[in-house]
Amino acid sequence: MLIGFMRNIQKPQKFVRLLAKTTKYNGIDLVYFTANDVDIEREKINGRMLIENKWVRQEVPIPSFVDINVYCFKHKRVINFLQSKSTLSSGRFGPKDTVYQKVKEDGEFAHLIIPTKHITEFREFKEFLKEHGTIILKPRLGHKGEGIYKLAKQKGDYILTFGNQVSNLSKREIKEFFNNNINKNQYIFQKYINSKTKNGEPFDCRIRLEKNGNNKWQAAIYMIRIGTGQKIVSNVSQGGSVSQLLPFLRANYEDWETVNDSLKRIGSQFPYKMEQIFNKKITSMGIDIGIDSDGKPYLFEVNTAPGAEFALGEIALIKSEHYKYRLTETND
Repeated sequence: MLIGFMRNIQKPQKFVRLLAKTTKYNGIDLVYFTANDVDIEREKINGRMLIENKWVRQEVPIPSFVDINVYCFKHKRVINFLQSKSTLSSGRFGPKDTVYQKVKEDGEFAHLIIPTKHITEFREFKEFLKEHGTIILKPRLGHKGEGIYKLAKQKGDYILTFGNQVSNLSKREIKEFFNNNINKNQYIFQKYINSKTKNGEPFDCRIRLEKNGNNKWQAAIYMIRIGTGQKIVSNVSQGGSVSQLLPFLRANYEDWETVNDSLKRIGSQFPYKMEQIFNKKITSMGIDIGIDSDGKPYLFEVNTAPGAEFALGEIALIKSEHYKYRLTETND
């Protein structure tokens, strides 16, 4: 049995080696490939397979199932070909504002949605800031917490935070910033959620999920990401640390059990809701949740191409069982 694993990076990373060994235990061979490795005319893949712990080039037929992330979808001709020959694991729900709006309209998890607006005029911008006091400006298609600003109004000044830099701007300067630095078609504006530890460090909870051997969503890890030394984002790629869920909740919330129950409900039910709302079936998901000082959870982001920097073993085990389910389903 053969499974495909397609990414844009030329060399298989550490996690893929672990995954290939795990799938082998289940009697499944994994072929790693990029778009350049797909021979459309001959309907073959010249990918890499782990043989005696070394990656070796092998020509193989098109696998019936390909684990792919959304960043590969830019190779449209290759993707269209693979979709005609195979089942692909991934898809994109859409920009952040679209996700927020659809979840809000559905209603069941509307309580998670942060007040969000798409703004093109400075007048609207000032009104939104006045209404919420402190707001976040973030890219609609963000990546690893990049390009995010925090803005607060204090008396006659505007306090703008970007990364670790804090600037005091006048009304004229903030208008120039809005007109010159913010692409209105690529940014959304949100109420700021004070998701911070007792020490004042920003954090979120990443719920990392995979479809398992029963084709059901399973959480590999509930991980707290703390932006140590950061002022806005908690993404570990920009510096920070991680914590296990329960010790963190016990240390930061009096009613930690209620917070924990809320997160577990989100992890067990929200992935199915997302698939239902957008009518898409995917196999990997990362849900980022902020928690304010009162313990109320808010949806920061839903990622259909989550990384595997943590809980590598758990993710590899769940993935390999799902591959087995997929291939068994195909052969029935």
